[in-house]
Amino acid sequence: MNKLRKYLPKVNLSILMVLAFVMPIHLRFIPVLIVLFVLLTIVDGFINKTFLFSQKKMVITGLLFFLIHIASVFYSDNKTLAWFDIEVKLSLFIFPIVFLFKNPLLLKRKNWVLNSFVLGSIVSSIAMLIIAFFRFDGTNSQVFYYTSFSLFHPSYMAMYFVFSILIIIQIMDKDLKKLNHRIIGYLSILFLLILISFLQSKAGILSSIAISLYYLVYSFLRFRTLVMRISFFILAVSVSLVFAQKTNRLQAMAQSVEKISEQGQTTGSTGIRYSMWKVAVEAIGEHWLFGVGSGDIKPILFQKYKVQKLEDAIKNNYNIHNQYLETFLGQGLIGIFLLLYLLYLGIREAFRKKKLLWSGFIILIALNMGPESMLNTQMGVVFIAFFYYFLFTINPPESVPIKKLDKLSSTID
Repeated sequence: MNKLRKYLPKVNLSILMVLAFVMPIHLRFIPVLIVLFVLLTIVDGFINKTFLFSQKKMVITGLLFFLIHIASVFYSDNKTLAWFDIEVKLSLFIFPIVFLFKNPLLLKRKNWVLNSFVLGSIVSSIAMLIIAFFRFDGTNSQVFYYTSFSLFHPSYMAMYFVFSILIIIQIMDKDLKKLNHRIIGYLSILFLLILISFLQSKAGILSSIAISLYYLVYSFLRFRTLVMRISFFILAVSVSLVFAQKTNRLQAMAQSVEKISEQGQTTGSTGIRYSMWKVAVEAIGEHWLFGVGSGDIKPILFQKYKVQKLEDAIKNNYNIHNQYLETFLGQGLIGIFLLLYLLYLGIREAFRKKKLLWSGFIILIALNMGPESMLNTQMGVVFIAFFYYFLFTINPPESVPIKKLDKLSSTID
């Protein structure tokens, strides 16, 4: 029993590091890793008595957000689609529960998991470059851009890379004191920013610019000189990459927005999104209180797509491409309130504890939920649920003495 008590936390930490590492690379192994982590965490929790109910508002709000989705299944006409949606969103239930078990070794080695995610992002980016070079025939440069380049949807891949940059900033600020180590940090950030520009994700590019501006203001007010220099570097590189590219989706978006303001409509991906959002707002107006249910979002939308003759949206089986509208239409006023309240709790806790990475993460997912229904795919929901509860709940609770945690961790080190 003593050996089991000693090695279970170490195995659990290793599984979590592998999970974080493979997240930006391939989704196939993630369900298996999550199941292993859950089972071992529960066993470890009972053996080492690590259950500590912290961040109650976040956990309860998150569970209520998942439960409102389950409730919406019962007033959905299309039960098959509704239960599939619940299956996709299971991470919203699993991670707030499983992270209530505070493995002392995980509390002590939390940064190892974050570093594993960064390493996974670097590996995935190198893999994309290698694949693109092998596919390049000397003329078709499109293999280095957008969907042809990305391992999966560019918006999600870009979001992973931006978060990796935020983690690197934290590493540079706290741990890298030598100049040559910081240079490696700058080069890693530059490499990921170039990859984000290759991915041509509008949300990714805008996120890197917006968050670097936020970091600049924050570091200026807090007198954090190094973070200020890094933030300015990210901002300068991001803006330069936007103007350096000949075919830029961000510039196309700006032109589409201009046409929308002048003519009320436009073509292209931005124009399609604008038309879908108008349809969604109309549908929300008809079902604003409880929503249409998880299974009836697309059927309701497609009826209206046909009326508006949005052939591209029908042909490509598009969802709303906006998580806020998606939740409002599916789960009504309660659903959108719980989603916004989760974001509010996160940003409030980040400001209260002066955690720059935490606030950067909340801003990142809040921005990316604007142009994408991030909780409709495993790529989005696993990333958001995992890191939201990992960042905010895997911390020494204020009510538990540090000496107690040190004593617990010393028994398994």
